[in-house]
Amino acid sequence: MRDVQPANGRFTDVAPVGGGFGGTLWGSAGIVVGWESYRQYGDITLLSDHYDAMKKYIAFLETKVMPENQILNEGPLGDWLSPEGNKNDNTLFWMSYFAYDLEIMSKVASELGKSEDAKSFAKRSEEVKAVFNQVYVDKNKHKTVKSGLVTGFMGAPNEADGRGVSDKGQLMNTQASYAVPLALDMFDAENKPFAVNNLEATILKPGTDDGGVVRPELSLMTGFIGTASISEALYENGKEELAYKLLLNEKYPSWLYSVVNGATTIWERLNSYTKEDGFGGNNSMNSFNHYSFGAVAAWMYNYSLGIQRHPEINGFKEFVLKPTPDPTKQLKFAKGYYDSLYGRIESAWEWKEGNKWIYKCTVPANTTATLYLPANKVIKESGIAIELEKGDGQNGSISLDSGSYIFEIGQ
Repeated sequence: MRDVQPANGRFTDVAPVGGGFGGTLWGSAGIVVGWESYRQYGDITLLSDHYDAMKKYIAFLETKVMPENQILNEGPLGDWLSPEGNKNDNTLFWMSYFAYDLEIMSKVASELGKSEDAKSFAKRSEEVKAVFNQVYVDKNKHKTVKSGLVTGFMGAPNEADGRGVSDKGQLMNTQASYAVPLALDMFDAENKPFAVNNLEATILKPGTDDGGVVRPELSLMTGFIGTASISEALYENGKEELAYKLLLNEKYPSWLYSVVNGATTIWERLNSYTKEDGFGGNNSMNSFNHYSFGAVAAWMYNYSLGIQRHPEINGFKEFVLKPTPDPTKQLKFAKGYYDSLYGRIESAWEWKEGNKWIYKCTVPANTTATLYLPANKVIKESGIAIELEKGDGQNGSISLDSGSYIFEIGQ
């Protein structure tokens, strides 16, 4: 990405060949991927090598901020291929990622010992968040609304601009307009509880898609961007049961609709094929092996299996295990692993009779893990009752050295 970064600082949407038309939500990969790679592997040279390019990109975004309203206008793409994308104001997503980019830059600067840069980026991030809460949240109903800024349009092939009126204050109230800002910590203390409830409501009630068709409750109405955020936004705000219900829905639009129709890979569109419309004229842009909607897999690893990075230590020398079995018990078990630099981290849970579940895990050599389990349950390790240390409220914790473990979590 650095090799093809132009003089104005914009990151291209395609590298190393350059070009593309995504805007903020694609270009921000130049910020996010660097930070995520550092957190995953712990190699700080990647940050030091990339830092100047990251700063140039932030400076480029600043040139796209409208002076009259402080809204970032760098697109045109928003929640790409969302079934209800025409209802969105894409600037809400651009502002969310702008603040997130700045927050990451503050962390990167701190890691590199650039304290003044860190303070400056953190301050600017908070400024963007303040504008966000002022512009995109109705003061009375606390629902998401449009900014009124008219932006460019880029749709999928054969797709006309169906956004309609975008007056300032017009109701948005879409799944993505809550999920993305929640996942990126955009809502202030006053608005956040309403945002959580509003997101839940948009999932639990039928919704009308851009074609005017009413889709049933538990429909996945997000596109490329919102899908990466929605399950995390639910889980982090105490809605893990709803996250599982959304995951396991088989009606269109959903993750499993393609599976029950024979898919063995992730499709580019939620409606790449449907029983009601066939291919629906989508075949001019219709990949049947496309990652984006598969972003839910990150939630499955981080939250269902519970394999998580340590909040302060990079590279999985120390890490967290925080499994969350499906509270509905529709999903009976889950198992998986992550091959860290130190070896394979394994995590598996399974429901048993009597409201009990079994948890198995493996901690690689030369690493340690903190395991979080329910604090109000009887817990045995290899048949022996154990006491948990104080954890994070609902969960207690136990420190694990290298080895394999089997826990039974009962009443």
